[in-house]
Amino acid sequence: MKRRTVVIGAALAPIALFVSIGVALGTPGSGAVSAYTARGTLGGAAAPQIVLGTPRNVTITRTVRVKTKQGTVRSRVRVQVPGVQPLIACGATACDMVFQVLTIQPGGFTGWHTHPGPTFVAVAQGEGTMYRAATSGCTPTKYAVGSGFLQPSTEVHNMRNEGTSPLVLHAFYLLPPGTADAAIRVDQAQAANCTNIP
Repeated sequence: MKRRTVVIGAALAPIALFVSIGVALGTPGSGAVSAYTARGTLGGAAAPQIVLGTPRNVTITRTVRVKTKQGTVRSRVRVQVPGVQPLIACGATACDMVFQVLTIQPGGFTGWHTHPGPTFVAVAQGEGTMYRAATSGCTPTKYAVGSGFLQPSTEVHNMRNEGTSPLVLHAFYLLPPGTADAAIRVDQAQAANCTNIP
C-alpha cells in the first residue's frame, strides 16, 4: 500500500484543534472544537495481521485439468469471489488508534479535509450534514443521533451543523504509525462540485 506524506509546514504544526487559519488551497473550519481523548497502538511483531477494507469482487483465473477417456482436457476458468479493497493493514507494522470528540456549533463546519487513515464516526448529539467531494451535484447526507459512518482516507469531506443545537461527534481513527495529532486532519481545496459550501 502506498503511503502519502503531506507537509503542511512548521508554522501550522501546532493545530490540533480546528481553527480559522488559512492554508494555501485549504478550507479551514468554523465553529468547531475538538479534543483527542485517547491514543493507542494496534499491532506489532507478535500481533495478528488485521486488514480494514471495503468489500469488492475479485476475479481469479485458474487452469483446470480434467482427465477423460480421450485424454486430459485443459480449460482456463475465471471465478468471481468476495474480496477486500484494503484501506489500511495493521499487524507486523503497528497502526496508531486515536479517539476524538468534536463539537460543531449551529452554523459551524469542519472545512474540506481528509484523514491519513480510515475514520469511524458516531453522532452523539444533534444532526450533521455531510458533504463529499466525490458525490454528484454536492448531494448532502444527513446523520442523526445514534447513526455512524466510515470515511476512507481518500474521501474529501466537510461536516456541517445546519441544525439549531450543537452537533457532537465521536471519531475513531486508524492511522499509519507515528501520525501526529496535527497531521490527523489534512486540509483540502474547496470541492469543485460544492462551490457554494465553504
